[in-house]
Amino acid sequence: MRAKMMVRTVSGVACAAVLVTSAVVAAPASPDPRSTGGGECTKNAYNCVGAANPLPPNQTVWIERMTWMDVRDAIAAGKTTAIIPSGGIEPNGPWAALGKHDFVAQTMCEAVARKLGNALCAPVVPFVPHGTFANDSSQNETMGTIGVHDETYSALIGDIARSLQMQGFKNIILVGDHGGGQKVLQELAQKLNHEWGRRSAWYIEEFYDSWNGADSLLQHEMKVWKAGTDDGLHDDPNVELQMVLVDPELVRWKERVKADKATINGVSVADLNAVRGWGRKIVDYRVGVTVDAINKALSAGAQK
Repeated sequence: MRAKMMVRTVSGVACAAVLVTSAVVAAPASPDPRSTGGGECTKNAYNCVGAANPLPPNQTVWIERMTWMDVRDAIAAGKTTAIIPSGGIEPNGPWAALGKHDFVAQTMCEAVARKLGNALCAPVVPFVPHGTFANDSSQNETMGTIGVHDETYSALIGDIARSLQMQGFKNIILVGDHGGGQKVLQELAQKLNHEWGRRSAWYIEEFYDSWNGADSLLQHEMKVWKAGTDDGLHDDPNVELQMVLVDPELVRWKERVKADKATINGVSVADLNAVRGWGRKIVDYRVGVTVDAINKALSAGAQK
């Protein structure tokens, strides 16, 4: 009996040793700190964190159009400001595409980043709050609209900001072209700064507020749009003139000209050259207001 017990004991110890040995063998190796770029440094030198970029600097300001090396080198060259633009997908009447704010934000962010000279643009975030999801008068009921809760919007923008901040961007600029979510962005900037223990996130309200100034520019200075003339649509000349700069078909330009419906709030959009010229003046105005506000905010933050 005692001999059998000894055999069982020895066998148990042997099994335990095998299990321990297996566990040690199966333990994953520590990641190579040199690896980056989506691969392993040991498998390709271009996956190594310090690898030289084999191509000249990328001239785009859009992060998603760059390689990881392009972004790394841009940050090292001083482009340490990242702009997170949000747009929105909502109903805008029979002429303007649902993604109105996305297309305008696209034009705006590129121009703002280039004028700043030290900034890059994150992809335009199309998902913004449009009210509740109950059966009420919120825009979410209209076909094609895509809305999110305030909490979802804040979480999404927040994580984008955290990603950029940990990569080396010193200033994260939050801007929204749609009215819904402005307060969310303001509160998020405060939350991120508290989380990081320093002022790195900036909500720029002038980006959105410049819509009002652009209306005034069209009506009183350029005298293109007569104040008080309104078709009663969620659309206006300010909107369409900026969208045309991206693509005239975003406002169904060809079809409207053919159907003799190429007007909005009393303003004809039939002359494409004139419309583009007006649109550029609007964008120049809005960009100027936004860049001034960013520089002022960063300057004030640096003095604290």
